[in-house]
Amino acid sequence: MGSAQSNVRAISSSGKLFTIGQVLGVLNRDFPDLSPSKLRFLEEQGLIEPQRTPAGYRKFSEQDVHRTRVILELQRDQYLPLRVIREYLEQLDQGKTPNFPQAQPSVSKLQPKNPLKLTKVALMSETGISAGLLQEAQTLLLIAKEPFEVSDLEIARALVHLQRFGISPRHLRGLKASADREIGIIEGVVAPVLGKNEPASKSRASHYAQEIENQFATIRGELMKSVISKIDQ
Repeated sequence: MGSAQSNVRAISSSGKLFTIGQVLGVLNRDFPDLSPSKLRFLEEQGLIEPQRTPAGYRKFSEQDVHRTRVILELQRDQYLPLRVIREYLEQLDQGKTPNFPQAQPSVSKLQPKNPLKLTKVALMSETGISAGLLQEAQTLLLIAKEPFEVSDLEIARALVHLQRFGISPRHLRGLKASADREIGIIEGVVAPVLGKNEPASKSRASHYAQEIENQFATIRGELMKSVISKIDQ
């Protein structure tokens, strides 16, 4: 418990900044379920505040990484809801020394594995996506059926932003096909691991899948940046 509090207060002066992929590379060993969507969700909830480059890319300081680790530890080990974690971190940010939060046993047992489930009305309210745009995205399998999860929320929000540039779901067929191919590659890699049916097989397969996805994301991001950087030259 004490190490978690010290992690929050540890502020590096090195000025090193991390991309989302690099943050995952640091934390996925201990938190294999951590994903880009989860990091963005923690940002939306006001728990972390990464910097933004002029191009809009998120950059995380070492303090952000420490803070994220603490949040994940409190969720995993103490079964604390984000509201309680936020209050605890806010008090630390104010220079106070709050009591370390504890979860009541009855509450921790009731914590769902994937707490965010949204109805169609809630998704439209949260993202501003129209019924027509949502229907088109579902037809092209970019967004799943109700109830919606964090990934659906992120995709819906992105589609709303892309619409400002005249980009609709039908323009993203290639993107969806590419994602499906990547999923196929990942499934092919982890299938033999899962086939061993050992106690640690699922955990190892999840770690491998996340690591591969991280590397795919890095390559995608660098390819895009190499093109975007030339636009401003």
